[in-house]
Amino acid sequence: MAVAWTLGLVLLGWLLHKTPLHEAQAALARPTLLTWVLTLLGLLGSYGLRSARLQVVLDLDAHHRAAGRWFGLRTDALRVILMHNAAVNLLPMRAGELSFPWLAARQLGYPVPRAVVCLMWMRLQDLSVLALLGLLLWPGLPLAWRAAGLAVLVLGWVALTQGLQRWFEDHPQDVDEAAQGWRGHLSRLRHALMEPAHHRPAAWLLTLANWALKLAAGAGLLAAITDAGFMQAWAGALGGELAAIVPVQGPAGFGTYEAGVWVGMANGLSDLSDPPTGVGNMPPPLAQAISAALALHLCFLLCAVLAGLVALWLSRGAPKVPKAPEAPPRPGT
Repeated sequence: MAVAWTLGLVLLGWLLHKTPLHEAQAALARPTLLTWVLTLLGLLGSYGLRSARLQVVLDLDAHHRAAGRWFGLRTDALRVILMHNAAVNLLPMRAGELSFPWLAARQLGYPVPRAVVCLMWMRLQDLSVLALLGLLLWPGLPLAWRAAGLAVLVLGWVALTQGLQRWFEDHPQDVDEAAQGWRGHLSRLRHALMEPAHHRPAAWLLTLANWALKLAAGAGLLAAITDAGFMQAWAGALGGELAAIVPVQGPAGFGTYEAGVWVGMANGLSDLSDPPTGVGNMPPPLAQAISAALALHLCFLLCAVLAGLVALWLSRGAPKVPKAPEAPPRPGT
């Protein structure tokens, strides 16, 4: 953990030294105090919603009692989310994702194989919800395309879940849960995919609420900096988050996030009859998009790092928790 944090902070310092911060400073000065307060509250709210989803997906309350709660949120789950979020924001190539299994094992007592599959499941939920929000709220998207995209999304999800269910029924659980190698991994994966906690409606609702709140916070800040409409700024914020899914990322995600915001806003601005070919023919909101994206990125990154450092400091005195079983109980047991 110490090596990862040191490497991330060094890379961040080097990047900020090479970044044209004067443009970001001018952009950061444009929003009002109320806009900043709402943005920070939106970020804090998204952290809380992610923590609540982790409680649901891992079924933490059934595993062991919480040592403490803040506004109903388990402090152990909140610590894991904040430290993992900081690692994802700092390290390049999505390497920060590797911190989640280690944190879940250390802070929550969960075996690494279960934590890995849980992380994959949550990322699948994230991608599905982002696709849904894009189809529903992307500016200027024809209604027929929205309907077709939603149909593909829903039918694809139903086909995937039904196909997995049928495959599991045709291949009943007869693998020793203590087996090693690929048979053991298959057994654990089967348990994780069929774990009821992963499919709870609360997990999907919390995922939707988290992304809606974070995108709204980012869109509000982008709109305040660029004077774009809220829906065009929403498209920019969504483009930045979708760009973060790309596995090839620079340190702290710089470059890909800003490019995603610019592309999102360029597609969201309905007054663009032709794609911009240079800075001179760009409308003012789009010309300001890169500096606005950099300011938004710095805001998100600073909040993530500070929150992660606070969680890391608080985790020093956290009590040890009992280890969860290697595989969850089978449905119906």
